[in-house]
Amino acid sequence: MKIKNMAVMALIFPALSLAQDNNNALSHPLLSDPFFSDSSLTLSLRNYWKYLKEDAANPKTVHAAWGQGLTLDYKSGYFADLIGFDLSYYGAVKLGASDFFDTRGILYKAGQENKKGNAQGFSKFGQRYVKLKLGDDKLKSEMHGGWESLPNFGVINTSLRLSPITYLGWNGVADLGDMRLRAAYVSRSIDRSSPQQVHFKTNNGKDIDHIATGEIIYSGDGLTLKYGIGESDGYLRRQQLFLSGDVTPHLSVASQLYLTRALETYRAMPAQRRDFDRGANHYALEMSWKQNKFRSRWGLGYTQAEKKDAVGFYPRHMSRHSFGNFISMASAGDDYMRDKELMVATMTDYQFTPELLAGVAANAGNIRYQGLNILSGEISLYSRWSPSHPALKDLSVWVMFGPGWSYKNTGRTPLLHNGDYSRSHTLSGELIIDYRFKLL
Repeated sequence: MKIKNMAVMALIFPALSLAQDNNNALSHPLLSDPFFSDSSLTLSLRNYWKYLKEDAANPKTVHAAWGQGLTLDYKSGYFADLIGFDLSYYGAVKLGASDFFDTRGILYKAGQENKKGNAQGFSKFGQRYVKLKLGDDKLKSEMHGGWESLPNFGVINTSLRLSPITYLGWNGVADLGDMRLRAAYVSRSIDRSSPQQVHFKTNNGKDIDHIATGEIIYSGDGLTLKYGIGESDGYLRRQQLFLSGDVTPHLSVASQLYLTRALETYRAMPAQRRDFDRGANHYALEMSWKQNKFRSRWGLGYTQAEKKDAVGFYPRHMSRHSFGNFISMASAGDDYMRDKELMVATMTDYQFTPELLAGVAANAGNIRYQGLNILSGEISLYSRWSPSHPALKDLSVWVMFGPGWSYKNTGRTPLLHNGDYSRSHTLSGELIIDYRFKLL
């Protein structure tokens, strides 16, 4: 991995100097300005191993990647209570890979072929943006411009492995009482496993000029309501409505509605490149129960995504090289979002000690195809260890592992033999070790 040493040192050393001699630094009139005194620098280390063995569309295939990541995240205060900037550096080192490693989203694919010899680490300044504080005590607002991760922002989202997906553009937020308005316009992205700046693409590789999105959020009296709308220019248009609320101190419920329409560029693609023909919808209901050390979350989902002579699919993302804001419990790979598929999922766990949580996650779905009920599902055990010792308070270890089953397919459409379908099997797992240091 080629690390931009001088740029990284330029970021780290001034901040470390402030941290080591904070009292002396703040005695200088300039450095006592909130632009410096409210700044922070955090170092995060992440070790990530992700594994999948499957035989759904090919002979038995292993997808595995293992990497060590490093993040330096600098956030300034505001100069004159108006302007500041944030800067994040991400580095990743390859520790191991199999063929087909690229599906795990951890390591950079340096060549065209998905061979383990093309797996590499990467180095990048993934976030670098200017921030402006606007408004007054009643109407608080901010504007950001540059490269930034945008978690759960309208119809787009950020996915994190060793680094997050980040977007180039501008975004703004305004708060007025219980209401929040957010809007963003983005034109390029840097993938979570790559240092390269790329344009958004259609399924058949054509450029998409931009993605624009906005949302309105109400939060108050134990109720949260979010309506978002967005478009990948001339390709897909999406509306989504999220509702969640507390029924009792222990019980909360939520619902999600996703409506996606194909626009001219999408409809012009060849049929084999389309996930659906004209429109695709997904509906989800959820229930969460929390009491003492016990927590259980349940979800029910249904998908409509008609496609002529094939099984259609609801696409989570607004384009290639972007990530969609899709929080349904159906978001497990390519399963559970096929046309007319009904699915159920749960994550249930128990806090055995203040340091150790363990539980089980399970998903199951059913589609009807040519008179057959075709089932898919998976079940995994998971655990998180967060030590309470002061020296290790910022360490966490997450592990998840389990089997699954689906069906032999081509392009998500079942392959039938003598009027029946063939079962496929999966085995998946992941291990994540995080450690964080606050340097400033």
